[in-house]
Amino acid sequence: MDQLTIKPITNATDIITIIHAAFKRYESDPIPSSALAETAETIKENVASGTEIFAAYKSDTLVGIMKVTKQLQSLYFSRLSVLPSYQNQGIATALINYLNTLAAERNVSTIQCKVRKSEQDNIRLYKKLGYDIISEEITMSPTGYAIETVTMQKEL
Repeated sequence: MDQLTIKPITNATDIITIIHAAFKRYESDPIPSSALAETAETIKENVASGTEIFAAYKSDTLVGIMKVTKQLQSLYFSRLSVLPSYQNQGIATALINYLNTLAAERNVSTIQCKVRKSEQDNIRLYKKLGYDIISEEITMSPTGYAIETVTMQKEL
């Protein structure tokens, strides 16, 4: 089995390539994901404003990323993205487990994320990993769509 490594990444072009590939299935969605509107420039702006991005590599191949921001006493992850050909191989789980370790190292006791309510597979995965739905809301996407979402949280 190929070794999976997770480490920080700053190359905006590589990051956006992974995000766009992972979110490509939303291109024809009635409410397309705002992930598809992200650019290398928006990634650079995110990083400049404190967002950390972690990458998963299988051998030396970049296969997934996750954005992480600090919010008061919690870490918030978003854009958890795995290349379609590497999905269902435990990479998303490995990224989230890495985040658990990071939170513990930083003495942060809570991790949160928002998920489209329609993404039941993602919700199931996060529940399996110890996350609970703490609220449901309508979120306005950066592209102007109203999206039903849930906020999920894990207490460490």
